[in-house]
Amino acid sequence: MPTSLRGGLSFCTLGDRIVFLDLPADRYFGLSHEAEDIFRRALAGHPISRTERDILVKARIIVPGDAPLSLAPCTAETPHHSVFDQTPCPSRRRDAAVLAWHLLRARASLRLRGLPATAATLVRRKTAATRDGDAGSEATRRALAAVARAQETCARMFGSHELCLPYAIAAAHSLHAAGIPADVVIAVGMPPFRAHAWVQWRDVLVNERLEIAAHYTPIAVL
Repeated sequence: MPTSLRGGLSFCTLGDRIVFLDLPADRYFGLSHEAEDIFRRALAGHPISRTERDILVKARIIVPGDAPLSLAPCTAETPHHSVFDQTPCPSRRRDAAVLAWHLLRARASLRLRGLPATAATLVRRKTAATRDGDAGSEATRRALAAVARAQETCARMFGSHELCLPYAIAAAHSLHAAGIPADVVIAVGMPPFRAHAWVQWRDVLVNERLEIAAHYTPIAVL
């Protein structure tokens, strides 16, 4: 879809505010009331003046130019199922070990390389996941369940507080290796402002519960 947003920028409407994620800078931010009012009118398809457009350019929201603005918030498929909500089963040691390995690598990558480089690697591996999986296929269901059970085991070993993004990246890498191009969904909620992340395959949450995800609005899909 054509976009006039600056590269690496995504946004969502959260209550009465618009929240932006600048992925290359690894930061969330909002606009001044004046700039947000202009952006809302542009988002609704209303024309804005050259002066108003310059305000959005100066705020580093849109790219300079005279072409009509084409803006759209982040979209993610609405989840209807959660693997976490299924009857729990013991995880296999191998599945837990693989996820633990990916978790350690994800934490190290985020710490040493930062979110932009880590996200770029994630997107490349997702693209390389070649299986055109059927969300209802038995093999896919088994793979999703294995990752979910492995995360429950790892959470008991390593904890889960403030580790949602590393877990999401680790779970996604595990599924990509199985040929399932699952998404990492980054979402936000307020008040107070908070960020969350989970893995989703089509309309199935892999490592989060429906009632938790419902409190957040997706702002980026990797």
